[in-house]
Amino acid sequence: MPQCPHCQTEYQLGQRYCSECGSFLLHPEEGDTFCPQCGVRVSSRQELCHECDAALPGEGQKKVEVTPGEATPAEPPPKPAPAPPAPPGLPSWVIGALAGAGIVIIILLIIIFSRPGAPPAPPAPTPPGAEAPAPTPAAPAEALQDQLQKVLSRLREAQLKKNITELMSVYSTTFPNYDQKRKDALTSWENYDFTNLVFTVDKVQALDANNALAWVTWYMDIRNRNNQELTSATQGYQVRFVQEMGDWRIRELKEVQ
Repeated sequence: MPQCPHCQTEYQLGQRYCSECGSFLLHPEEGDTFCPQCGVRVSSRQELCHECDAALPGEGQKKVEVTPGEATPAEPPPKPAPAPPAPPGLPSWVIGALAGAGIVIIILLIIIFSRPGAPPAPPAPTPPGAEAPAPTPAAPAEALQDQLQKVLSRLREAQLKKNITELMSVYSTTFPNYDQKRKDALTSWENYDFTNLVFTVDKVQALDANNALAWVTWYMDIRNRNNQELTSATQGYQVRFVQEMGDWRIRELKEVQ
């Protein structure tokens, strides 16, 4: 049997990722790409290293789109053109002013495309002598994507390790058929093993401060425990997340083509 070039663990022909160290195994169809942090061989479609969870600047990373207040995906706001380079010989204060103008343009665009459809309610008056509370800033798109990816990483680890407690902790208690979800997972683990489980977050959309949507694609290598047959599958989902007690959890799943 062939061996993983990173850890020398044997693997089945056609398997895409090493079950021991998470290295990408297909060669040379998808080229040689390595994690810049730990050196594990990875797929160009991965966003996270399976060995050290480092972010990967691969071709598979998609631009995140966040559209507050809307339930349907929207085109991302246009990126402002970068400030033109200063001609040779300009004083440093001129260069600093040009850079500052570019930052101001970016901030204005963020404010324009982040405004909800209705004006916000006026703040309640502050009692005399009391300090007004500082407004809570909205989470940036990158922070939201990072938080949702951590939830999905916990789901992936729970499936690979068959940890039912960890698996159910990523689902909201209001998830439809919550108890049936638990029974289905246990039944599936009796008959199948996930040899590899990889996901990509294709798009993220904030609905409000406590609800968000993510479009996620899962890539699975599954072995039948009865006949040891290895199969691969790909499935996309629209995942609705909700914040419960300060943590993001999966509220609803919908398969997408």
